Amino acid sequence: MLGFKYAHVVLLFLITPSITAQGGIVYIHRVRNSSIDISCESAKKEENPFAFSLNRRLLQSRQVMYLSKGAQPFINKSEDKDRITVRDELDNHTVHLTISNLQGQDTDVYHCEFHYDDLPYDKNVPGKMEFFIYIEDLSHDPCYCSSYLPLLYVISGAACLLGVLVFTLLSAYCCKWPNRSKPQPVVPVYEEMTGVRSTKQKATSCHTDIAKLEEANSSVAHLFSNENLYVN
Repeated sequence: MLGFKYAHVVLLFLITPSITAQGGIVYIHRVRNSSIDISCESAKKEENPFAFSLNRRLLQSRQVMYLSKGAQPFINKSEDKDRITVRDELDNHTVHLTISNLQGQDTDVYHCEFHYDDLPYDKNVPGKMEFFIYIEDLSHDPCYCSSYLPLLYVISGAACLLGVLVFTLLSAYCCKWPNRSKPQPVVPVYEEMTGVRSTKQKATSCHTDIAKLEEANSSVAHLFSNENLYVN
């Protein structure tokens, strides 16, 4: 339940970058069954709009009401007809609204649009401000929390995935660094040739010693054979 209590803070953090281009956002906190007054003002003052609409986005993307100049406001959902009161000042580029009997499912971002008759197409001009309305349910009824529960899951999953990715990259880099082979020292050409010469000299000396030994053995054998001639 603690996550649901502070979920509106997370939502405000997410939507803030998306509305800076239009103007600003007004954060409004209310409790269940209370009411709220908001005023929408057009950013265009050169001509009078012929209609106005109130919309909501983020948790529920839909039109709440539509007001045509000189006509009664059209409210899309029947359960909202007795809760929304509109004071029309379209000639002054302003519309005032009152929403009463607020419930948890009313939590969302609301934005106004003023409609101008620019032929061949109508031109929609957003209001100067957007309204982030958070309705706190003191009874902790979880029915409205389920509307943005998937959003919280998505945020948590993305944060976990980012953490795993960073940990994997760091582990791969740390494991690869000690395994890098050290460069082998280069043996100078002079030392290599000296080693070859010493090997050849040792082999020649060895052959000379063997030849001398064979020659000595041959002399001794010849001497013994001469002495045997005088034995008789």
